[in-house]
Amino acid sequence: MSANSLKNMLSSIEGGKSINLLRFKKLIDSLNLGVCFELSDIKATKSSGNNYRVISLPIELDQVLKHYVNQIGDDRISSARQNLSHSHKVMGSYLLVIHDAHLSDSLQFSNMSHPIVITIDAKGKPSYPPSFSDELSSNIQAIGNMKQRKEKDAVIIENRQLFLNWTQTQAFLQMRCQFSSSSYDVIFGAGNDISNSLHRDFLSDYRKLYVCGDIDLGGVTIASNLIKLLPNKTIEFVMPDDIEYRLNQVAGFTKSKTVSDIRHICSHHVELDAISNVITKTHKTLEQESYLYD
Repeated sequence: MSANSLKNMLSSIEGGKSINLLRFKKLIDSLNLGVCFELSDIKATKSSGNNYRVISLPIELDQVLKHYVNQIGDDRISSARQNLSHSHKVMGSYLLVIHDAHLSDSLQFSNMSHPIVITIDAKGKPSYPPSFSDELSSNIQAIGNMKQRKEKDAVIIENRQLFLNWTQTQAFLQMRCQFSSSSYDVIFGAGNDISNSLHRDFLSDYRKLYVCGDIDLGGVTIASNLIKLLPNKTIEFVMPDDIEYRLNQVAGFTKSKTVSDIRHICSHHVELDAISNVITKTHKTLEQESYLYD
């Protein structure tokens, strides 16, 4: 990121270390700080190549740079003062969750099968909606001994369409994927957002994670990131039992480079052997939305 690069370069200058002077000039120009200068205006001694030890900067340039660096900030909010909030992660996150999705067929729990928003603070601590907490309290006797996450699995649905059509997706997983968990929540993965480090503690509380993703490079990348985020968690990539047949129905072939990339990612995780093998064999990929048209 250019702002942080500039900050590091200025730190090197103050420490008497050499910097790439041409890169320094291009970096400042790209920030549109409203100050004009030439390389010849900078007093420096050459070290090697384009690397120079800067002795002094023009007064106006030095003042502008110091003001800019002091305003960069160390987090998303403070960095917004210089329109640099995107250089930092959001200080928190949220997940859409269908709580106790295994009870969704029960009329008694039909309201609880509606997705809820769980906010997660900058330390990874989750907070449930007050209305949801109240409903849990009022139904605690009917539910019996309410299962905590450690006693449940989680089904992570990468695709929005499958999440919104959860009842149909659920039927597909049970009929075609040998999915047989008796107690689980459903979480909308929103692509690779699910592997946000802020979700680590929340996800680690589940007994097992089932990942329902595209049968392609994106899908294995998301699964790989989750496995790396939660190295001690049991994670299963869910695929239909007739996946090879489904892939063979796809007309277009996947580029060899993409297949190679998929194999490379999967080679680091035994959990992804099956998906790697079938894509390697067919040279085809498949979007999970196709499951809705089974």
